[in-house]
Amino acid sequence: MKYIFLILSVFIFSCSDSILAPTEQVVFPTNKISYNRQVQLFFNQNCTLAGCHNEKDKRSNLDLTSYGAVRQRFYDVVVPKDTTLSRIIWSIEKRSGSPAMPPGKFLNSNQIMGIKTWIMEGATDTIP
Repeated sequence: MKYIFLILSVFIFSCSDSILAPTEQVVFPTNKISYNRQVQLFFNQNCTLAGCHNEKDKRSNLDLTSYGAVRQRFYDVVVPKDTTLSRIIWSIEKRSGSPAMPPGKFLNSNQIMGIKTWIMEGATDTIP
């Protein structure tokens, strides 16, 4: 019994190379949003789950698993420096007429403002 517990403990505690624990939410700074440190982690936690906006499923023909995939939908889903035309904002703000994303989840104001700030800063993959 001790050996099973030991093996499970090693497996559980050694498998994560993530910056955040699975239950921690991304906290966005007020400016200089990093795609790799905040935006991609946010997408991973909220958008790229099975059946959604991942490389395999591409719901609504949208893959949010990498910056390159997001970039393919520039001027459609993400319009750099323009949150009013960026359809991703319409969805995360759950505006009338837009599909509410992510379904069944509540995003806090920091997360919504973080994505908006990233877009206003140019939606780059580097820190502005």
